Amino acid sequence: MLKPKSISKEERSKVESLLESHKLCFNDLNESGVYLFAAEAKDDTVGYYGYELHGQDALFRSLLVNEEHRGQGFGSEIMKLAIETLKNEQVEDVYLLTNTAPDFFTKHGFEIVNRADVPEAIGKTVEFKDFCPDDSVCMHLTLKQ
Repeated sequence: MLKPKSISKEERSKVESLLESHKLCFNDLNESGVYLFAAEAKDDTVGYYGYELHGQDALFRSLLVNEEHRGQGFGSEIMKLAIETLKNEQVEDVYLLTNTAPDFFTKHGFEIVNRADVPEAIGKTVEFKDFCPDDSVCMHLTLKQ
């Protein structure tokens, strides 16, 4: 079973390098409201995830499985852990942009939505405005019951 561990400031540069090497957004990880976590199994970090909070909405920033743990189902386990973490934060709606993994996120309940229909705070994020191209797939997941 995976457990979340908040990333320390010292660990952020390692995570930034990993995100950059996988062509994922990394330039604004030190902004207020951005949270990064390691997903740990026992004492081993199998991957990372992050999100940006905007009230009861969240922008899911990234999910990354470490190379040596790929192909073992950890991506789905990390996604489940991330969703539980977001629920614990009282998040009601999660949005994301992806260029490579819409099928993965669909398997976890996300639906494709029009980019123009996201809440204003999400649409004004640096990721939406500057980092992700207009042809990125915009997705949404409702967490509220």
